[in-house]
Amino acid sequence: MSKVTDMTVGKPIRLMIKFSIPLLISNALQMLFVVVDSAIIGRLLGINAFASVGATASPHWLVFSAVIGINIGFGTFLAQRFGAKDMDGLRNAFVTALYLSLVFGLAISVSGVFMCRTLLEWLATPPEIIDGAVTYLSWLWAGKPLVAVYNLLAMTLFSLGDSRTPLYAMIVASVVNIVFNLILIFPFEIAGVAAASLIAQLSGIIFCVIAIRRTGIFKKCGLKPDLPSVKPLLRLALPLGFRNAVIEIGGLVMQRYVNEFGTEFVAGMAAARRMYSFLLIGGGAIEASVGTFVAQNFGAKQWERVKSGVRDGLKMSLVSAIFLMAVSFPLGRNLLSLFIDGDAEQVAAVLDVGVRQLNLMTAGLPLLYLLFLYRAALQGLGNTVIPMISGFAELVMRIISVVFLTGVLGVWGIHLADPIGWPIAAVLLISSYYIVRKRAERSCN
Repeated sequence: MSKVTDMTVGKPIRLMIKFSIPLLISNALQMLFVVVDSAIIGRLLGINAFASVGATASPHWLVFSAVIGINIGFGTFLAQRFGAKDMDGLRNAFVTALYLSLVFGLAISVSGVFMCRTLLEWLATPPEIIDGAVTYLSWLWAGKPLVAVYNLLAMTLFSLGDSRTPLYAMIVASVVNIVFNLILIFPFEIAGVAAASLIAQLSGIIFCVIAIRRTGIFKKCGLKPDLPSVKPLLRLALPLGFRNAVIEIGGLVMQRYVNEFGTEFVAGMAAARRMYSFLLIGGGAIEASVGTFVAQNFGAKQWERVKSGVRDGLKMSLVSAIFLMAVSFPLGRNLLSLFIDGDAEQVAAVLDVGVRQLNLMTAGLPLLYLLFLYRAALQGLGNTVIPMISGFAELVMRIISVVFLTGVLGVWGIHLADPIGWPIAAVLLISSYYIVRKRAERSCN
């Protein structure tokens, strides 16, 4: 049964740690979706098939990140209503957000499937892997309505202070994913692996629906969207969805240049990004816990708790980043080798690329975790414009790196593309948080 948690009372760090731990595990399992797909494909179907999936990373994350951003915005508004004890507003906003999520998911699904091959051709995907990439990406984009609904349901539970139920849903979905991967990969190859992911998402939706009904909060929900809720929901959601999409547009440009260096370079970069996704789960858990804590207490106008929550989140962020660095640096090559198998010389070339990228990004973890923290705090305060601007800053720096630095530094221009924008974005978010918080506090006094 879902357990609602009011984060406007109790010790902040204890509440956030309690909230973060299930979310940490849930994020790890969500990343396991992609990692298991990649590992099964790489080991059972070969390096070319692995590279096919890797070549879809940027376009897939462009769409997935936009969906996540939109639902984070929805969840922030729901958390503010819950913190303010506005249950009618909470219920109206939830139903409206559900309709909006379905609309966004369907729009992405229809447009994405039709433009899939054209986009991958524009990205200069190597001819030997483009058919597999089109197959995998088409399946994932076709299932985006399921992804949108699942993430809204999970964000709704997070907004109520419940991070355990999404964890249980993710455990169920992960088991379903692995089972159907093994069942479908041999008869359907790459298409079977993608289909398994969508079946798993559906199982997560069913679990979350049952849990949300059991809270009792939404028993009085109607089926009609609440038009007055549309504007505040979109005001928070669209900038975050746009921000995430903007960041990943830089990833598309980067992928185009990555593809020009050949299949082994594509596979190495893909392996590094898969592994790095695991290093981000701590930051993602802290980001969600701080965002929920700040949003609930912003709704309740408890400013001292907002300040305490961000301070405690800072401690959690730095400790987590340092711990993960201590794991990644010595074990990186061994961990990357789990993704691929094949000719020894080719595997070694792939791993050399992957380790170089992974080590560079690992070195920037503390800075990136600070970026996550203050971005979440601003979102909890209802400001999603500045996080969107920070996304533009990352986009500009990423494009500068891949377009201009590649001509001077070669492959290092590609390797630097992700971390080069983090310092500027972090400075913008940190300074803006203190300005926005003080202004909001003064306006309520």
